[in-house]
Amino acid sequence: MSKTSFTFKVVWDPEAEVWFTESEEIKGLVAEAPTLEKLHEKLLVLIPEMLELNHSTSPGKILPISLETHREFRIA
Repeated sequence: MSKTSFTFKVVWDPEAEVWFTESEEIKGLVAEAPTLEKLHEKLLVLIPEMLELNHSTSPGKILPISLETHREFRIA
């Protein structure tokens, strides 16, 4: 894989009360956190680790990462 950037769809799970994402492009990447900020912090660690474990990128390579969020709610 020689991707130059990654986009993650991040969804709010109201039952678990966490933001959740997973990736088909980065084998094994699954993450959740109670806030977007905490999820961002986790991804900063997990993405390079998973890419290295999958032998998918060169060490030190800079990759742009985008998070697309979705949160659905109802009002009366």
